[in-house]
Amino acid sequence: MDSEVVLFGAGKRCKNLCRILRQTNIKIVSIIDSDPYKQGRRLEGYEISAPNKMKYYLYCNLCITVADYYTVNQIRRKLKDWYHYELDREISYNELIIKAYNENFEVNNMILNNIFYNKRESTILFDCCYGLDLGGIESWTIDLCGNLLKDGIKDIYIISDNGDYQVPELIEKQIICVDIEHDVGFSMSSILHITKNIMKRMPCKVVTRTTDEVMLAAYLIKKHYPDKIEVISVIHGGNERIYKEYIDFRECTDIYVAVSLDIKEEMISRGVESGKIYSMTCPFSCTPTLERNYTEDISLPIRIGYAGRMENSQKRMDLLVELIKVLEKKGICYYMELAGDGLAKKELENFIIYNKLCEKVCFLGRLERTDLPAFWKRQDICVNLADYEGRSISIIEAMGNGVVPVVTRTSGVREDILDGLNGYIVPLGDYHTMAARIAFLYRHREKLHMMGKLAHDVVYPKSLMEPHIEFWKKILNLK
Repeated sequence: MDSEVVLFGAGKRCKNLCRILRQTNIKIVSIIDSDPYKQGRRLEGYEISAPNKMKYYLYCNLCITVADYYTVNQIRRKLKDWYHYELDREISYNELIIKAYNENFEVNNMILNNIFYNKRESTILFDCCYGLDLGGIESWTIDLCGNLLKDGIKDIYIISDNGDYQVPELIEKQIICVDIEHDVGFSMSSILHITKNIMKRMPCKVVTRTTDEVMLAAYLIKKHYPDKIEVISVIHGGNERIYKEYIDFRECTDIYVAVSLDIKEEMISRGVESGKIYSMTCPFSCTPTLERNYTEDISLPIRIGYAGRMENSQKRMDLLVELIKVLEKKGICYYMELAGDGLAKKELENFIIYNKLCEKVCFLGRLERTDLPAFWKRQDICVNLADYEGRSISIIEAMGNGVVPVVTRTSGVREDILDGLNGYIVPLGDYHTMAARIAFLYRHREKLHMMGKLAHDVVYPKSLMEPHIEFWKKILNLK
């Protein structure tokens, strides 16, 4: 790659790149955006131009900074069809950031002149640099680290930010607090702080949770000290953008752990050696024996539950609205409880109020994890309309409590759901088929007990922490 680049998409990621590239010899020759409202404005000192300006930069490197994979593909097609841009000169967002930091004197000088390692045994560092609010990944990290500590593995730490979090007492002293600029992705300050803290604990094994600042810091250190740091990349998400981002960092990853077989197969198809990638199921709370009741009385509303983030981009709350409309048209008598929060919640609430459905749809807000088993045991059916998941812990928890899942075909569901036997899998975006499956269960309530029990029995063996701990001891090569 030469030292000039065009940035397409004048959003937050473009702003991050402008700040990062100022400290390198890579020159931004133009920022382009399709939004007429942005054109003519300035971003970090650069004027934003319309796409037709690409005709002047056909031989420049191009970085499409947009995060959404499908939008990126649309931009690629237009660039090729309208302006005859050769896409072999495209560089991804992560690749450009890696190149920028590879050429950054301050970071590389710090790494070369701050050698701290002086011990034989490797430290284990888990990445939670976005904080320790109890989302699924954070809960998994805390539970895993806590159990490894109980087993006598001492040198285990969690890299996090300086937030104030409620964590178990056993974990409190194992948190490495690092200054993270959350509003500026991959900032110089964040990278320097994380890099210094990793180097203090070398030799080490870094368990990453996504392609974030910890991954980049580990990459930069490993370039200089390949025998002092091992990177274990846990892949929690399953879509094209995520796969591409992990491939961008393949040079530094020693082992991949995917949360589903689907993700494992997708990464192998992209060139990852089969011997370097494993799959796992995250443990969850589940009783050995299922004890619960179902709404078998046809005169009562069937109970439908959803638990998770409320957003349109991934979770498709916009399609949940459409599902409710179809259920109404079909005359299905239902009661729906929604647990969670997010940007789409207000829009969904307004729809429910406007259509006078408040007696049928209840918003519970964000529930504590300890409250989820009781929530799921009230439900007959679990719905999930997401476009992609890693492997939805919410669906598995619902099944563990005997709920019949009716969900879209996202990563991992085929490992747990036997379509038609213990739940239903529908095509992505197909809320009409989802409504038809719900209508069938509504009219055949006798199926709920049989399907719910089978749902529990399939996932219960996967819920146990003990085999999960043994799996990670092998991955980390712990005795």
